[in-house]
Amino acid sequence: MHDRKIRNMERWFGLLTALMGGARPTAHDLAKKFGVTERTIFRDVAALEEMQIPVVRTDGRYSLMDTYRLKPVQFTPDEVVALAGALDFARRRRSLAGKAAASAMDKLLAVMPLPHQAMVAGLDETLVVDPLQAHSLPGLPGVEQALTAAIQGGHPVRIEHISPGAETQTERVIRPYGMAYRGTALYLIGYCELRQGLRTFRLNRIRSVAVLPAVFTRPADFDLERYVSDIWSIEDGPLMHVRVRFSKPVAELARETQWHPTQTITEEPDGCVVLQLQTRGTNELARWVAGYGGTVEVLEPADLRDAVRALGQAILQRYPSAEG
Repeated sequence: MHDRKIRNMERWFGLLTALMGGARPTAHDLAKKFGVTERTIFRDVAALEEMQIPVVRTDGRYSLMDTYRLKPVQFTPDEVVALAGALDFARRRRSLAGKAAASAMDKLLAVMPLPHQAMVAGLDETLVVDPLQAHSLPGLPGVEQALTAAIQGGHPVRIEHISPGAETQTERVIRPYGMAYRGTALYLIGYCELRQGLRTFRLNRIRSVAVLPAVFTRPADFDLERYVSDIWSIEDGPLMHVRVRFSKPVAELARETQWHPTQTITEEPDGCVVLQLQTRGTNELARWVAGYGGTVEVLEPADLRDAVRALGQAILQRYPSAEG
């Protein structure tokens, strides 16, 4: 009984924090976040209201009155490290939130106790969260801000975009669903009225943005996180069942690396391993496989095998043998 009360109190505090975050979640969102039923969320909300916490319901979404505030939160040492690491990563990724992340860190430091300030200062010398040295150049001034406003307000945008290798830019009307930071760059994901389908646009290839006065509703069944997790990097395409074999010299790399949320590993008697996953993006996946030379083989699908073979043939043509 005592343990259940503690779990309830922990969940109530987590619910309160979530409602203060400004995202206006639904009961379904909250149930998924805390691993409980929607009925439990309804009871939890009622418990907060009994504690005189002003919960606001609007169109099935929950929030708190703007005037409600908690006392300053005291971070644990582990939470300090997590926050500092995340902000350090964002600061280094200028196209993500470079200046804003540095400013946020300064504000956090200003309200932290002295021991925590010293801990963060020491992390600069002992922890670097920067897994990729390459990064995309930031987009033009105002592009990200305009897209963020359009996404939040449900407004379509008119953009001028230039594709890699193109000499002229195209004008498109996009219903922006969200943005995703993938690999080295920030991308816009939305419905393109020109192509009549979902498309992705790298922000630093967008030359101009105009937010239109019309209003649209994002499809209820569109899940941005699910959409992004389905693709290998950022290229869309049909969902593929992929099987690739890692030969013995590189098999350990496959065992110790999580490349995709759907992946599974199957051991073979000779020390090789077979990686299986469901993903999209034939060209990106082919370039990844080709990067291992002959140590990784595509077993299926056939289209992916053909794409890797084409890359190999192109490399041979670019680097002919001395005898040839």
